[in-house]
Amino acid sequence: MRYLNIQKNISYRLPLKGAIIGFGGVAENAHAPLLKEDPRFFIKAIVEPAPERILAAKRIFPEATVYRHIDDLFQKEELDFIDICTPPAYHAEAILKACERKVNVICEKPLVTSMEELRKVIEAVQESDIVLFCVNNWKYAPIWSKTIELVNKGAIGEIKEISLTVLRTPKSGGGVSDWRRSKKIAGGGILMDHGWHHIYFIHSLIKKEPIYILAKMKYLNELEDDVKVEFIYENSKADLYLTWRSAVRKNFGKILGEKGCIIIADDHLILRNGFFVRYNFDTPLSKGSHHLEWMKPVLDEFFNEIMNKKKRGMNLKEAITCLRLISLAYESHKKNQPIRC
Repeated sequence: MRYLNIQKNISYRLPLKGAIIGFGGVAENAHAPLLKEDPRFFIKAIVEPAPERILAAKRIFPEATVYRHIDDLFQKEELDFIDICTPPAYHAEAILKACERKVNVICEKPLVTSMEELRKVIEAVQESDIVLFCVNNWKYAPIWSKTIELVNKGAIGEIKEISLTVLRTPKSGGGVSDWRRSKKIAGGGILMDHGWHHIYFIHSLIKKEPIYILAKMKYLNELEDDVKVEFIYENSKADLYLTWRSAVRKNFGKILGEKGCIIIADDHLILRNGFFVRYNFDTPLSKGSHHLEWMKPVLDEFFNEIMNKKKRGMNLKEAITCLRLISLAYESHKKNQPIRC
């Protein structure tokens, strides 16, 4: 064990002591395996009410204390961070409780589910001066990382148009309790789910805020399950299509620039800019939902934000952008007109 002084009057003892809040599928398959092996982190507690999920947690963290409510956790434990893996409806409450105790937070997406919740959370984070970090892990998918790299290097010049398609079957996702089928718990449908990831991917490429958003949606049981969103920028546009009505799982798209284009085809991409280059990837973008290999750089970023205050803020700004644009897309569909951003 050692101590690191981060800023005046603040020090952390490694490993950082943490608790996982909610031990569903994403916690078990994407968070726990890495946290278990990473010497920078130590999970000393779990918050989970379901007996079968408690058993799953204890198999991985046999020494961790299990609490059924987050209030009991904070009353009895001194923590450096919490890892929120609950369904979205419970994120804001957990974040606000962590802010009260000045405990850093890493949280699954969506960060929160409404702009009202977001305003409360941002105010609390500013007052407590903690790290609030959202698990925006899809940008570390190898095919997306390569796409971002090529665009940043100017391989296709200035982007003129982006078109992305996400096909998922009707029973995709939902967690161990199928919570994604409840608007009250999930906060939204496929736009809040897959749309979140694709919005920060688009933003990482264009690096600007859109001027207008136009959205059209179809609903099933109060949840949008078929969505078309058009983001209009000053000199470019991005089209996003998402559906839970497909017969297959697949991701594909095209990024058109002034000097060429990048074609995304699930397990490979093709760069055309006077040359023809194909990049192959071991795993299709559409395969699975937990993506353990994409989580390591997320933990690295979270750790760096805790340790170095100068590195803080970019991830949170990204999450704010995602929720704001999703909220505007809902408004556009409701009003049946473009919405100015």
